[in-house]
Amino acid sequence: MEQFMNLGISKTMLKTLAKKGFDKPTPIQSTVIPFLLNDDHDLVAQAETGTGKTAAFGIPIIECLDARDKEVKALILVPTRELAHQVAGEVGSLMGSRNLQILPVYGGQAFGPQFRSLKQGVDIVVGTPGRILDHLRRGTLCLDSLSYLVLDEADQMLDMGFIEDIRTILSHAPQERRTMLFSATMPAAVITIARQYMRGGYKTIAMNRRPQAVQLTEQIYFEVCDQDKFEALCRVIDMEPEFFGLVFCRTRVDTAEIASRLVRKGYTADGIHGDISQVERERIMRGFRKKKITILVATDVAARGIDINNLSHVINYDMPQDPDAYIHRIGRTGRAGRKGTAISFVTSREHRCLEIIKRTTGSAMSRGHIPGVGEVIAAKRDKVRFKIEQAITDDKIGHYADLAAELLEKGNAPRVLAACMRLAFADELDTSSYGEIRQINPVNSKSRTKLFIARGRKHGITPPKLVKLIRGQTGVSEHLVQDIRIFDDFSYLSAPFAEAAIIQKKFQHKSGRPIVGKAKSEKGRTPRRKARQGNDRKASGRNKTDQGQSAAG
Repeated sequence: MEQFMNLGISKTMLKTLAKKGFDKPTPIQSTVIPFLLNDDHDLVAQAETGTGKTAAFGIPIIECLDARDKEVKALILVPTRELAHQVAGEVGSLMGSRNLQILPVYGGQAFGPQFRSLKQGVDIVVGTPGRILDHLRRGTLCLDSLSYLVLDEADQMLDMGFIEDIRTILSHAPQERRTMLFSATMPAAVITIARQYMRGGYKTIAMNRRPQAVQLTEQIYFEVCDQDKFEALCRVIDMEPEFFGLVFCRTRVDTAEIASRLVRKGYTADGIHGDISQVERERIMRGFRKKKITILVATDVAARGIDINNLSHVINYDMPQDPDAYIHRIGRTGRAGRKGTAISFVTSREHRCLEIIKRTTGSAMSRGHIPGVGEVIAAKRDKVRFKIEQAITDDKIGHYADLAAELLEKGNAPRVLAACMRLAFADELDTSSYGEIRQINPVNSKSRTKLFIARGRKHGITPPKLVKLIRGQTGVSEHLVQDIRIFDDFSYLSAPFAEAAIIQKKFQHKSGRPIVGKAKSEKGRTPRRKARQGNDRKASGRNKTDQGQSAAG
């Protein structure tokens, strides 16, 4: 605990941290705790989920609070109900023997119990903007004695449309309060809030953009067809000795469907999305924390606030829409010094998204091999063997010892044992439960985009000239440009998704019209039809120049 001692925290807090199993501070804790204890400026900190920021602001607040009266002295605003519950639990666990009261306040709970708790006296309130605003308007929450105001996950709160609620809440807080803002990213809206509502000369701390959790996470992607994703998911789960993870889907409908299909196949799974009630959500999350549910299927919005340290896997069943969402997702594994695995299923149309994420985040993502049925069955055999070897040493098997001896006297020993395993493990090793997975070609072969070029032979275009032009203007290598077909007024080519996007963006007409665009059909029927229309016009005596422009289109 020597490094914590050097931060200037009390002996009482050191004992509490030791009981919680803390051994040394995380980087953000090492930076933020001494600043908050020894400086009176406001704070803006850029830090990802999973870096220990709750303790970074929770420890100094607890150290500085006076418990003589029961008025709200600290308010922590968070974007979701789940996060309110978790932050309140984490901060509460840091109080030790201190006589401080903390209350999570969020929608979906009955208003009455919250009101009664506030009336009896609370030192720290952790809440979502909507419910905090409700209490302020009803007069059941008073911020006149507020000393500390924390905006946690500020970028998420603004993304969720809480900007006006936050402004109103801040207007109820006294001017002399101390404000702390924590955000994974720093968009303009977050900076605006800081400038408008923080005292001049506030301190800015920016931690490593890639949290330790991401650095500890092995990142793999599988190229797979849409219709084979579920089969691939089952194989990934079955390969692991103990799978405990999150599966991210894009929509509520997909989340419910995938969770239902997993349950039907015998997995301990459930799903959370925007259509379930708060009571149901809390029931599911309790089961997930206790590992009664080992696979949780969720949308990005529903998963906000899920902060569980011992996840083995995060599965991107559908690729996220942007790099920040990817970092948020995979940051939920690889925590507390443990290694984790993030697996992404990538379809042909998602390769461009994959390349953008790899370039933007600098992630070392490796292309993986979807396990074959034989590999999965071998892994499951190992799990069955391990369970049996463990059971052999269990004293409780004594009830079956006499029966086992009788069976072995009457029959063939291997068949007796096989029959017992069949009863215990059912169809665990049955290969017929797995379907076929179609092969998808790597990104640099047939996972490509077909482009239509509004230039052809009439414009002096030949295959060598076209390739040379593209290389000179975009830097795209010649060997990546394939399937070139030159016609009188237009041409075709194909390129990998990422390179096709570069080519398309670079070749824009000065008028804003694209010279290069995605072909409208795989066989190019639309451009051919335009050419036929041009020939018809020529035959009817129309102006040749007009006809050429129409064909180039």
